[in-house]
Amino acid sequence: MTIRSDRLSECIRTIAIWEILTYSRDYEHTHGIISVPEIVVSSDKSYADIMVHGQWDDKELTAFLSPIAGIIHTHISRELWLRRTPRIRFRVAKNIDKKGDILSLIQELDKQYGLSK
Repeated sequence: MTIRSDRLSECIRTIAIWEILTYSRDYEHTHGIISVPEIVVSSDKSYADIMVHGQWDDKELTAFLSPIAGIIHTHISRELWLRRTPRIRFRVAKNIDKKGDILSLIQELDKQYGLSK
């Protein structure tokens, strides 16, 4: 990836995280804490895949987040002034490193020290 693509993906990530956080607070869901481990922007910048991972239920996570794809697209086009704003797609993140996952670290510490008791 180029520096420009890396910058674009980080800007998209910032906007997407904010919108996902706002949306998940407003609506009840069974996904737990939703994380965005990676953004993949196509080489021609026609689409951006937002890789998402839920704490519990990943099966319907993309369907739950699909209504805010247009909102994220609008924010990107307004804030970044791009010639071509990438179309937003949500994908479930595969092969997540469980050692680097903050949720697994919290659960491990909870088991070890009995914090939730």
